[in-house]
Amino acid sequence: MFTSRFVVLALLTFLAGANAGCATCEETLEVDGVAAYKLVSSSVDSKNGFTVCNYADKKGGKVACEYHTDSGLYEGGDDLCPRLSRMDTYGC
Repeated sequence: MFTSRFVVLALLTFLAGANAGCATCEETLEVDGVAAYKLVSSSVDSKNGFTVCNYADKKGGKVACEYHTDSGLYEGGDDLCPRLSRMDTYGC
């Protein structure tokens, strides 16, 4: 009985890790339903665990968004940033 419980727990732990993703940046940011800012760069800061997305519009305006790499939750940046980033399915 103990062994089967351990096997089930190990399997669930493996599956949770296999399905984990990382925060990824949207290609564009929309303002009033129109793609106004394009992604110009993105990086993962392994020191603090953030994914940083940098955007620019045609007039030179810039927007920066920071997301927690593991959860995709918004950590800081401009008010135009979505509160949750896309998550890839390949893991970090």
